Amino acid sequence: MGSSFFVSADQPNGASWPFSTDQLVDSITRLWPSSAVGGGHGDVLEMDVHVDGRTLTFDWNIAHQVLRFPDQDPLAEPARIVHRLLREVAPDVPAVWWTECDATPEPIDLSPDPEIFVRDFVG
Repeated sequence: MGSSFFVSADQPNGASWPFSTDQLVDSITRLWPSSAVGGGHGDVLEMDVHVDGRTLTFDWNIAHQVLRFPDQDPLAEPARIVHRLLREVAPDVPAVWWTECDATPEPIDLSPDPEIFVRDFVG
């Protein structure tokens, strides 16, 4: 606990996100209607995603196009949010995730079953 997770297109291998920040925001507020997006500082957009009575915080770095969220227990729900969001906005883009303390990119499995990604992500 206490670390952060990061998600991006697999930029070292030439991948990039095909969506704009506005499209990302539109998807979040459509998929999770009670979510709040805004604020932040500089190139960072803060997103509070409301799911099943919980508020899960994500940040979107606009300049680097990286999604960040804090380590939290349980990790399964934020992993499901990441999977659903990426399936919505960039289903065919190779994506990776890494932790703040171990910057080794790991591939994201965007197969239709989110539980595969959740299992890989949560461990």
